[in-house]
Amino acid sequence: MTVRADVAELLRAGYGDRTIARQVGVSIGSVTRARAELGMPKARGGIKGAGSIEDLFWRRVKPTDDGHLEWTGTITNKGTPVLKWGGRSGRNHTAYRVAFRIANGTEPNGRTNATCGHPNCVAPDHVADAAVRYSRRPDARPPGRPPNASRDDIARLLRAGLSNQRIALMLRTDGKRVARVRSDLGIGPAPVKVVTFAEKWAAATEDAGGGHLRWTGRLRDGVTPSLVYRGRDYSARRAAFEEHHGRAAVGHVLPGCGEDWCVRAEHLEDQPMREAL
Repeated sequence: MTVRADVAELLRAGYGDRTIARQVGVSIGSVTRARAELGMPKARGGIKGAGSIEDLFWRRVKPTDDGHLEWTGTITNKGTPVLKWGGRSGRNHTAYRVAFRIANGTEPNGRTNATCGHPNCVAPDHVADAAVRYSRRPDARPPGRPPNASRDDIARLLRAGLSNQRIALMLRTDGKRVARVRSDLGIGPAPVKVVTFAEKWAAATEDAGGGHLRWTGRLRDGVTPSLVYRGRDYSARRAAFEEHHGRAAVGHVLPGCGEDWCVRAEHLEDQPMREAL
């Protein structure tokens, strides 16, 4: 028996069979069979009320026929799905970070978003944080490498001109250990590479198709795309607008292409441009 992804997610979240059946539009019997297939014990009465932020998350999603979970709750004007937790004094949390915790049981590291490309998808197994995205890069270290690399491994990368910090990250070893090997071998400090604003921008964006550009970098307050450059925190959209138009932006800078998440400079408009339309 093949268990539907959305049913499996809700079973793992602790929902009862009747609640799941009503949520995804299937029979109670099919949910019961799925529970048995996954070897999961019978739920004790299901989840009553929004007892946790994870419970609230599940109340704000809608499964699709092709395995995604679309967010039905609040979406900011920047295109970020959010939910408020903690009563009147609570704060907004991005649905992506909640989904990551559901899937992994740990807090995400850095920028967290869905990688499937489906609009407003927050399926826990479709969400990745910065560490997961890095591990998927072609130049990432191979899985299963021992946490403390050999001295020869460190020496090879030192001679290639890499910095202590970069080597420590790649080899999962202590930066102080790398520094000691550098000193023992008499290798000078790695050359300082001056990273331009354009290079930092390129590293924090990705082509989203259709002429749009998606932000994959840091989010200020978990919502607003931002870029720290030479100690200053820039609004990513405002910086792109001003670089493209050669003038300061007036008012809020928002995409005029119809995609709230787009950060392509040519698609951005400030208040005077919107009023002129």
